[in-house]
Amino acid sequence: MQAAEKTYADFRISLTSPGGHSSEPTADNAIYRLARIIDRVAGYQFPPQSNEITRASLRALGAHTPGPLGAAMTQFAAHPDDGAAAATISADPAYVGQIRTTCVATMLNGGHALNALPQSASVNINCRIFPGTPVDSVRDTLVKVIDDQSASVTVLQPPPVASPASPLRQDVIAAVTDAVHQRYPGVDVVPGMSAGASDSMYFRNAGVPSYGIDAAFTKPDDTFAHGLNEKLPASEVEAGLEFWHRVLVQLAK
Repeated sequence: MQAAEKTYADFRISLTSPGGHSSEPTADNAIYRLARIIDRVAGYQFPPQSNEITRASLRALGAHTPGPLGAAMTQFAAHPDDGAAAATISADPAYVGQIRTTCVATMLNGGHALNALPQSASVNINCRIFPGTPVDSVRDTLVKVIDDQSASVTVLQPPPVASPASPLRQDVIAAVTDAVHQRYPGVDVVPGMSAGASDSMYFRNAGVPSYGIDAAFTKPDDTFAHGLNEKLPASEVEAGLEFWHRVLVQLAK
């Protein structure tokens, strides 16, 4: 049950240089400088963070995840200051975002001709920001990590929408749990944080607690979300209608 989501933000890091003919290279090359900046961003890791939602999620995941990763999840849920547990979780791409703000290079642009020195170069850094962390503070951190006063760091449009985590209301949890158990008795229902971004961010930003729930039960690797062949088993259509009816009627009482 989604009770929190990370803030989505894109930052553009831009550099310029005088340019010139490629047969007369100079020490000031925007592409080379940008490459060094990208290496610094790649080598930086934001500090671990947690809230009651992510701790509850990791506690449940840890109980069902074998090996060192499951043990690290259980340990971090109980002791969020455990550096070794955080390092083990962060080594898995599927879960690093559950305990940190993440920023990663996603697009490059540079130069203007094959036979000319570049006059500009830029990279897009996509960040998924942990709830409660100001967007400006992430930009400030990137500026420090980059350590190049000639680089400009701008926030791209549309403006990021920061939203606080929603409180874990027991009436909502009870209604969702009841609806799930009508179909699959005993299945655990736990809160979770999505990597962002859904329409809930606008409601949370306006002070309206929001909860994302999905009535569909599918195989983890069989949905192809956002792909050309995104699909849903036919069995989940009727089951989903029954699920939503039960949840909404119970919450409306």
